[in-house]
Amino acid sequence: MTVLEEIIFRGTPSLVVNLPAYLKGVVGAIIVFAAYLYAATRWPVPWYAPLIALVLIAVGVVLAYLRTACTKSLSTARITCRQGIFSRRVESLELFRIQDVTSLHPWWQRPFGIGTVVVLTSDSNNPHWRLLGMRDAEQLRDSLNRAAIALRDTKGIREVNMGRI
Repeated sequence: MTVLEEIIFRGTPSLVVNLPAYLKGVVGAIIVFAAYLYAATRWPVPWYAPLIALVLIAVGVVLAYLRTACTKSLSTARITCRQGIFSRRVESLELFRIQDVTSLHPWWQRPFGIGTVVVLTSDSNNPHWRLLGMRDAEQLRDSLNRAAIALRDTKGIREVNMGRI
């Protein structure tokens, strides 16, 4: 019996999850600028000293952005995550391997309507999947749970826990 695959979600995570990194970058740049102004009045400070610090801060902000710059696709059969700008990494998880799905909503993400969906799986290579910056994370969690149960029922797969309880 063939199961028709429907798309539950396709898109990129919200960049609001990077808000702490962006704020740290702004505060760091202000501190570097203030320290340079203070030090320049007392000692001869080379012009490139604050520039190096600002470049390092900018690298940190760009790395935070790149960590979330990926495309996620959730269907009734699998979760697929495509990451990378220069080189590409594609990971997939079959939904019948899902054991538990949790949605987390930090206080600073709640006003933006986003959260993190944590998926615990029986996949030995990727036992934990964190879907950061998902809009309507609670609804997505419910959809994933329902799709995983429906797929297991359709395929006749039963979950057996051996070891941890």
